[in-house]
Order: sequence, then C-alpha cells, then structure tokens
Amino acid sequence: MKAKILLAVAAFLLPSVYASPLPEKADLLASNTVVAQYVGVQERPCYFRTALCPDRCDHSMKAAQFRILSNEAYEKPGKYGDEKAAAGNMLLIDVKNDVPGQPDGMLQKLSELKPGQLVRLTQKHYYADMGEVMMPIRPVTELEVLKDGACEEIPSMPEDPANHDHEVMPINRMRR
Repeated sequence: MKAKILLAVAAFLLPSVYASPLPEKADLLASNTVVAQYVGVQERPCYFRTALCPDRCDHSMKAAQFRILSNEAYEKPGKYGDEKAAAGNMLLIDVKNDVPGQPDGMLQKLSELKPGQLVRLTQKHYYADMGEVMMPIRPVTELEVLKDGACEEIPSMPEDPANHDHEVMPINRMRR
C-alpha cells in the first residue's frame, strides 16, 4: 500500500522535474536561432478570459525576456508558423511550466541566467496533437551562454512599415 502511495506521489511530482517528450504528431512550423540579451523575468497575470479563471486556468506565467540582437538561422517549411525574429524584438519564454519537447534541465538553465548575459537560443514552433486538442507549442531546444555583461549596442524595436503607409483619420469630438 505504501508503495502505491509513493508511486502516485512520484507520478504527480515528476512532470515538474522532467521535461515531457514532443508528441508523436507534431508538425514543425518554424524554427528561429537567435543571439539575444537576457533582460530578466516578468510576471504575467491571468487576464480572466475564461470561466476557469483565475483559480483553475493556469494562464498566469513567469516569462524570461530576451531582446533579440540578431537572427542566425530561420526556417519556415510551410505556410504557417512564427515569422523571422527581427533584431530589437522581445522573445518571451515560459519559465514556470515545462514545454513538451524541451530538453531536461532547460528550466534550470533559464533560471540561472543573469540580466545582461548574451545567449544563443533556438526556439521551435510546432503544431502538436496533445490528445484531445491540437495546439501550438514553442520549446527552447538549445541555450548557450555566450558571454557575461551587456553588449555594446542593443537595437531598438523595429518600426512597423504598415503604420506609416496610411494617414490617421482625426477623431470627431462631440460639442456640448
């Protein structure tokens, strides 16, 4: 009886320690390998969008933030998938929950980073069959610390050319 209880407790705790494998039915949509600077961790709260919020939804997340400096490799084999990560963009990675397809110890590596460190990381974008639901997953498959300290120049967020192609219509104000 004690062995069954011990196994049940171990099965409950194991998912938080060991990464789960990538599902068998997972299509690679895109892959980005970037050099980025670690900015820090941001707490992202639940936005109360479902009936399960906030107690049973698991929408809140702890996200590691990276400012992308350059994109070394990009692959998008089909029509769908993440776009090429541009210099200046922010990349957010969940450090609270393990993502299927992530190597063991990735959450530990992410938690050991210090703000300002430069890293090379590869994030893949899959569309995976998780049993009852198909959903996108974005595991970080590689993480390499390049050097400590801040880089000389951090690019700013790229401007969206779509915002400059049209004039903005003025807002009419009601007179009293």
